[in-house]
Amino acid sequence: MAGRERHYFARGNTAEGLVSLVDSIYSPLDAVYVLEGDSQEIGTILARLANGWGRRGWNLHLIHQPLQSDLLEGIIIEDARIGLIADQAWPQEGGPAGIEVRRFDFSSDPGGERLADHQEHIAALEHNIAEGYTKAYETFQRTLRIHDDWEKIYIDALDRDFMNQLAVDWADQYLVAAEAAGSGQASGEAGDAGDAVDARGAGDTGDADGGQKTGAVTRRFLGAATWRGAVDFVLNLTEDVPTRIFVKGRPGSGKSTLFKKIAATAAERGIDTEVYHCGFDPNSLDMLVFRSLGVAIFDSTAPHEHFPLRDGDSILDIYELAIAPHTDEKHADEIAEVRSRYTTSMQIAISYLAEVKQNQDRLSAIYRSAADEEAISRQERLLAEEIEARVAK
Repeated sequence: MAGRERHYFARGNTAEGLVSLVDSIYSPLDAVYVLEGDSQEIGTILARLANGWGRRGWNLHLIHQPLQSDLLEGIIIEDARIGLIADQAWPQEGGPAGIEVRRFDFSSDPGGERLADHQEHIAALEHNIAEGYTKAYETFQRTLRIHDDWEKIYIDALDRDFMNQLAVDWADQYLVAAEAAGSGQASGEAGDAGDAVDARGAGDTGDADGGQKTGAVTRRFLGAATWRGAVDFVLNLTEDVPTRIFVKGRPGSGKSTLFKKIAATAAERGIDTEVYHCGFDPNSLDMLVFRSLGVAIFDSTAPHEHFPLRDGDSILDIYELAIAPHTDEKHADEIAEVRSRYTTSMQIAISYLAEVKQNQDRLSAIYRSAADEEAISRQERLLAEEIEARVAK
């Protein structure tokens, strides 16, 4: 039987530049394998490993590249607390403390002899890639400022008292039995075994004297701005969550603030939380998942718009509940104008990422031309054998 797969991003191309949540995601692990080499080659290797381990029934987290979402840049083997990650995504300062780090070199030409004649071309492509990212990030920042204009329309029409009470009422309805959930996870009686990866996250600051445990927090991206546009894994991440709340609204209607308040209450009540940041504005939150309670709440508006599909799904419409009536109609012309500016600016930013992808393809082609495929295959077998031996212990 195939294992369960959870898909998400550890990094994002955002209005704040390239933002990484790798430390939060990998900190609960015991060992991490850092794979050195071309990003496309590493993505292909990780996909082959994931396919084989999935057929064995292993539960995996598949972490996608933020530029090319069809490629992986990491894998986490849940029950074994072992991770793999591309060298480009691993923190330069060495990553989270207390983790065994093993490096495997998949470089096309470790000695540099085969690539000697390509160094000038490689340098030019790397320059173009860096320049493309800079232009994309600068444009994302300008796009975010346009989004601020859009938000202001609804912020001015928002019933803040209602939203504050909604955060309290929602927590009292759904974040219940916190002590039972926390103690159950500690003894292995609540949640599935794979949730141990999240239960040791950065927010796990239990009282040494046996007091109330602060809920663990693991931070991820549910989506990313890729060279093709926005991509998200909301439905995959919540497919085994019985209760899903699809939050509808408008920019500036308080969805992210609501999530932040709910997340803070969950931590206070000792509930482990998966916090998913916005792939465009990392200071905003797009989703919370409380696996021990079987509940997820998420922003279900564009660019990650989804609708209820099954029993247990429901809509929470913030526009209907907390925005002054007829706001859309009163500001129709202004909204249309700002939406047009926002869409155009976002398209320009994505076009820069598309140029980055083209240059990355050219760079990867050079590395492939110099690759020793037999040596890479041997290294991949050694890596797989070492990890599989550890899992079998």
